[in-house]
Amino acid sequence: MYFFCYSAKRQVAITLVIVWIIGPGFNMAYMTPSAKITDAGDCTVYSEWPDKTTQKAVGVFTIFLQFILPLLMLAYGYTRMALVLHRRVETAEAPAAG
Repeated sequence: MYFFCYSAKRQVAITLVIVWIIGPGFNMAYMTPSAKITDAGDCTVYSEWPDKTTQKAVGVFTIFLQFILPLLMLAYGYTRMALVLHRRVETAEAPAAG
């Protein structure tokens, strides 16, 4: 049991580190080419794009990564949980042979 707890904690820690590295990296990847300093000296983001195709591609990728992928992962996780609970209920309700 100790190994499982240690392994699970380690896996959670690794996942958190990966998320905190990927998140800012993803944002910097599309903030940097779209940033602009205005004539007044203000820095704006998402106002300048190299071309419309890049802007659309980044938009579609962002929607997929921030909305569709998490939705699919949640649906998968909840479906797995429902199946496991359903199997446990079936096993608990099964009449004893004999």
